[in-house]
Amino acid sequence: MEPIFKKVVIVGTGLLGGSLSYELAQKGLAQTLVGVCRSNKTAELAVELGVVDRVEPLEQAVAGADLILLATPMLTMPSLLGELDGITDSHTIISDVGSVKTDLYRAVKESAPNLLPQFVFAHPIAGGERSGVRAAKLGLFKNKHVIVTKTPETDPKMMADVIRMWDSVGANVLEMGLQEHDAVFARTSHLPHVIAFTLVNYLSKQTNREQLFDLAAAGFYDFTRIASSDAEMWRDICITNKEQVLSSLEGFAEQINAVKALIDAEDLSGLLEYFSAAKEARDTGLLLKARSVLDDC
Repeated sequence: MEPIFKKVVIVGTGLLGGSLSYELAQKGLAQTLVGVCRSNKTAELAVELGVVDRVEPLEQAVAGADLILLATPMLTMPSLLGELDGITDSHTIISDVGSVKTDLYRAVKESAPNLLPQFVFAHPIAGGERSGVRAAKLGLFKNKHVIVTKTPETDPKMMADVIRMWDSVGANVLEMGLQEHDAVFARTSHLPHVIAFTLVNYLSKQTNREQLFDLAAAGFYDFTRIASSDAEMWRDICITNKEQVLSSLEGFAEQINAVKALIDAEDLSGLLEYFSAAKEARDTGLLLKARSVLDDC
């Protein structure tokens, strides 16, 4: 493929940032990949593993960059915006891989409004419970959705380049509004992670915790796999998407209370109907998702 960018800076070379860097290098979409890392150990690993060509301090790294990708925890991004304002060339695209958009847009508007035309808000719906530079891998984004959020200030050409980049690494790009994005992923991603963390913590506080974890069936570990995800990242997501996460938790609590009432009343037909509805909804959702993947192949 022809390069889209001459120089790309990856701020945060973990699972998402590192995996995209691998893809850009393998497909020849970027000529030079420069990492910005929080620790010397991560910096050394990023170069040793070939995630980036070299690692530099932020101010040095961004000079002459065509694209700066922010792949850090959400609460780290506002301070980065302050640093980028004034040292970033006007032709440089800034994008992200964050799970929350409204709060980040607000942060850019308040901290670095001059950067808004250059900022393309993006969120790849890909990941896993592993984190850090060693988790980076090729193929992470193939047939996965990437949500790109257009704002009134976004430069159309810069947005088109970011969309072309994600298309080129095998992702399916969708456009979505800021608030719509945060509402959807509060319910389909943020809420499930909070539930998984909560369930594991509930069991871990029992007096027979060792027995519980030892005897737990595969379903428990399948369901709670995401509780092994990066704690800092999920803390930041819950805080930056606070209103939507709380709304989702309230809705989920209503469902818990509903099923509690059915069990308490020993309502056989009610429980059967409740569980059957959930099974049908999930099976239908999986079928639609499978068809979507096949259509994209």
